[in-house]
Amino acid sequence: MLPTLAPGDWLIVDRGPVRGYRPRPGHVVIASDPRAPEREIVKRVDHIDIHGASWLLGDNPADSSDSRHFGAVPGELVTGRVRWRYWPLSRMSRVR
Repeated sequence: MLPTLAPGDWLIVDRGPVRGYRPRPGHVVIASDPRAPEREIVKRVDHIDIHGASWLLGDNPADSSDSRHFGAVPGELVTGRVRWRYWPLSRMSRVR
């Protein structure tokens, strides 16, 4: 799969529904990096395990650090859902 986002993309993130929000497979989300909580990562939800933790994968598996490296991400570390890319203007689009 080709990467959905590129370095330098500016995003609109919906952080409103975080409480009670349950990501679904296919959603692109913002999460606190479990290895360095002060850093945020952007990944796609692959699946949710029976404990409610999200398995997050990058769209470019050959060049991505994701749940294959750090495991499932607890639900409380998922801080929002990416909705739109608004910069650069030539790539403005809804993120799916």
